[in-house]
Amino acid sequence: MTNAPVNGVIDESLGICNANWDHPSHLAYSQLHMDRMMPTVHLEPGTQSIPLQRAARPLALDKIAFTDPLGGRAISTEQFLDRRLYNDALLVFHRGEVVHESYRNGMSADDHHVQHSTTKSLVAMLVGIAMDEGVMSAEAPIANYIPELGDYPEWAEVRLQHVLDMALDSPYAEHYDDPDCGYFDYARAVGYYPAAEGRTPAGARAWLTSLRMRPRGTPGSRFNYTSPLTNALMIAVGEAYGESVLSLLESRIYQRIGAVSPGWFNTDHLGVPIAEGQFSLRLEDFARWASLMINNGRNLAGDQVVPPGFVEDTLAPRESSRQAFARSEYGEVLPGAQYRNQFWVTHPEARQCAMLGIHGQFAWFDLNRELMICGYGSYPVQVDPLMTDCLQQLWLNVASACDRR
Repeated sequence: MTNAPVNGVIDESLGICNANWDHPSHLAYSQLHMDRMMPTVHLEPGTQSIPLQRAARPLALDKIAFTDPLGGRAISTEQFLDRRLYNDALLVFHRGEVVHESYRNGMSADDHHVQHSTTKSLVAMLVGIAMDEGVMSAEAPIANYIPELGDYPEWAEVRLQHVLDMALDSPYAEHYDDPDCGYFDYARAVGYYPAAEGRTPAGARAWLTSLRMRPRGTPGSRFNYTSPLTNALMIAVGEAYGESVLSLLESRIYQRIGAVSPGWFNTDHLGVPIAEGQFSLRLEDFARWASLMINNGRNLAGDQVVPPGFVEDTLAPRESSRQAFARSEYGEVLPGAQYRNQFWVTHPEARQCAMLGIHGQFAWFDLNRELMICGYGSYPVQVDPLMTDCLQQLWLNVASACDRR
């Protein structure tokens, strides 16, 4: 691992910095340069890359019919990707081969793009490894791994699995259209934005003991999307192994997936990884890591990296998980879905799940079809119903097109 210096300025001549990186006009550039905005640790690839196999007959993406959600008329593929999803890059992986790969909006294959919350799903695989090795237990209190949480009785009944599933109600809310919600206080505390004048950022670990993070109600009864909980998972893994969690991610996963380029992991000012969303990869390396899900935990060379039990546990239909999800604010958006092991399991019976991140980052999986669709985006707002509608249409239309190949 190597560390890169940072000063919060992404481009001085354009005035892009940590105070305005997410302005809509800046996203296509700032999301490629997160290593300039926040402290960064490089995860180094292994000594041997694994090539992505290319299909002799690519998917004719431009022949797929799309419907414009704004008006219901037909819209071309490029217009759909450019003007509705604000897509930066797209890769379709079907039955072990890349059938489509494209870049737009100023991004190239050599660029790194911030993953945002798709990072959550990627790093959760390390927890799966730790549980398989007996280093961690899904039923252990999270305070066993993060001792300071034991000082607060509200955390006493919270198990590791509750944190993995975000089945933990609290005052914390992640409403991006509300500048007063807990998310923005958290974001300033870890370095997404400058700290309030005269205040020192608390950092990711200290934030876990804040009032907004105190659990309430019965753990497991309700899904509450809470980004800081992923930071808790990675802190817990590091404590369980007694090692740097970034070193573990590098040696146990990143150096085993055949990556080509270093991954950029942002940290807070104290060096704690922002595991819930600040990781940047090239699209092809994102695909190499994400493909573990459709290959039963094996890399593209066939070596077991993540235990197959983690994949099966993530996808298995669970009535308790469905009920917890249905009680959340997402229950009507994705009816019948569940959130398990940091994955959005959109259709459990169909073995479909997703990694999702703000501004249009995603990996969608259909294990029955052996299909994975990965994408990066610069959608102007963090999330809204139009983006959700477009993503679902993209996934299903591409899946149908792959069926006809």
